[in-house]
Amino acid sequence: MQNKFGLKDLVLFTLVILIGISVWLSMVQRDKESARLQAVQAKVEAIEGSTSRIQRTIDTELSAVRDTVSTLEQRVASGVVLANPGGGNAASSNTGGGSSAVDRDESWARPGVKVTWSKPEGPIETSPRSFPGYQDGGEFISILEGQPPIITPYRYADVYGRYITDEVTESLGRYNPATLRIEGVLADAWQMDPDGMWLRCRIRGNARFSDGEPVTAEDARYTYHDLIWNMQIEADRFRSVYEAIETVTVVSDKVVEFTFKQPKYDNFAQAMLYPIVPKHFYERFTPQQINQSTGLMMGSGPFRLERLDVNSQWTPPNDIVLVRNERYWGPRPALDRIRFKIIQDSIARLTAFDNGQGDMIRPTPQQFDLKRKDERFNQMAEAKDWYNMQGGWSFIAWQCGPRNGGKLTPFADKRVRLAMTHLIDRDRIKRDIYMGLARIGTGPFNSETPQANPEIEPWPYDERKAAELLAEAGWIDRDGDGVRENEKGDRFVFQITYGNGSDSTLQMVTYIKDQCAKIGIVCELNPIDWSILQSILDRRDFDAATFAWSASSPESNPRQLWAISSIEGTGDNFVQWRNEEADGYIQQGETLIDEDARMKVWHQLHRVIHEEQPYTPMFELPWLRLMNKRVGNVQTYKSGLEPSEFFIKSEKAQAN
Repeated sequence: MQNKFGLKDLVLFTLVILIGISVWLSMVQRDKESARLQAVQAKVEAIEGSTSRIQRTIDTELSAVRDTVSTLEQRVASGVVLANPGGGNAASSNTGGGSSAVDRDESWARPGVKVTWSKPEGPIETSPRSFPGYQDGGEFISILEGQPPIITPYRYADVYGRYITDEVTESLGRYNPATLRIEGVLADAWQMDPDGMWLRCRIRGNARFSDGEPVTAEDARYTYHDLIWNMQIEADRFRSVYEAIETVTVVSDKVVEFTFKQPKYDNFAQAMLYPIVPKHFYERFTPQQINQSTGLMMGSGPFRLERLDVNSQWTPPNDIVLVRNERYWGPRPALDRIRFKIIQDSIARLTAFDNGQGDMIRPTPQQFDLKRKDERFNQMAEAKDWYNMQGGWSFIAWQCGPRNGGKLTPFADKRVRLAMTHLIDRDRIKRDIYMGLARIGTGPFNSETPQANPEIEPWPYDERKAAELLAEAGWIDRDGDGVRENEKGDRFVFQITYGNGSDSTLQMVTYIKDQCAKIGIVCELNPIDWSILQSILDRRDFDAATFAWSASSPESNPRQLWAISSIEGTGDNFVQWRNEEADGYIQQGETLIDEDARMKVWHQLHRVIHEEQPYTPMFELPWLRLMNKRVGNVQTYKSGLEPSEFFIKSEKAQAN
């Protein structure tokens, strides 16, 4: 049979060719349209960036105009007129500021009391823009060793939550990183009652929250009275820290006044240092919603959450991503983004750092010691160690009260607690586990501060003394099975709870378990995920626990950890240690304005805690950090680090 190519076939063939050409032309057209759309999108993004910068400028200028008008209105209302109404330079009654009369207007202040003025440029100590290799933009990645379960302000409970909220929220003041003196942040001026009973602050006129709304005195009042002290909100640990304030009163839109319950040494710090959050955002939520939240975080700081969706909040174990707050009123940070990754296993964490997946980690002491001696490592990174305000101290906490509302643990007896301290060879742990990178602790106060009693020495390692104290407390081996029992026949068995992921912690608790076995005590290891530790502490559901406290001020108020009132609810006296003598020292010390007299009282408190051993203080800890050299302007301050001052070096600078 022959194939024939007829007219019909020709027509069909022609149609196929025409359709193919049409499809090809359509694809070419779409490619051109796509290229044009991409070009338009790029222009739109550039315009949006320019618009954002212009909006910041407009916001700042409008704020300045509003402040000037407000100031003039206040001066007119009070009968005060400008000294130089005709224009030109007007003399300031304050020295050393170079500000105009309007800038240094004091009509908002109480008469007859000194006004202290903040530096006008805002919270920055070392500008990154003068460093070689500086460039704007880039992402800084911090790999954390612990998983914060919550980052909502006043609901977080660990140091990791604080690291994050410190970049997003702001207070009226802060500790200067280099001097540790309190300086203004949101407050541009203030006056403190010479008798210590009130503080009046003026809030910067250009301060804005990340959504563009101004920071007001009402936000300061709301944060304290309606958030921290709303008893339906689970913020007990913060209430124990900020309890000196009687009232927060709105004097005017930008002026707030604090009155105090009584004169106390830290009244000024308590009022100046609590983070202020936006009322218009948080008042939308019920206490139950705030208690159940994980990532409701908005503030006025240099960074903001990349994604703040109340219906889809950040939850662990996702990365926590902060982006530059383009509406920030202060010095613009160089970084576009800060990313917090969580890798709890210490080996995996170091591997990720070595592979370039992060810019900073906290290594174990063994890792730090190994890396600082590695020449190849030192070409791309730095090993930094220094003691600072946040270095903190590690400990073993002994449950002095009933566990989870049930029966008492053996550690309700102070003789048992002291025996446990004598049983632990801290010099050996320091040498073999911490590689000498720690100081043996004596109590709750940093030895470099005047709070610490210099006459107190660490309890020595003494197994014989430990055995004597246990026998004195009634714990002896009554049936010859190698385990001590009390008079009721209860065997001395306890759990030590600790967070997963740290080789040095695992080595330490394993050593303690072995030491206990030598003396007739059964110690069971109870590793947990860091994210559930706080709930265990809140329930008081542990026999012993080991972790570390990190300080947030040069002089810590001992009320948070040691006062009897801090046992209630979810307060931080989770060991439930009750001591009337210590409580008396806390109350006395808080009321002493004179520093020398106050330090003497803290020394007495230190002595009581040392004798009672509700904690076995293990080590004062320096900050150990491995930092990628691509990050510039990393200053090791007395307060820690200031990520808002970091920058990512240019490729040329990194190559050098």
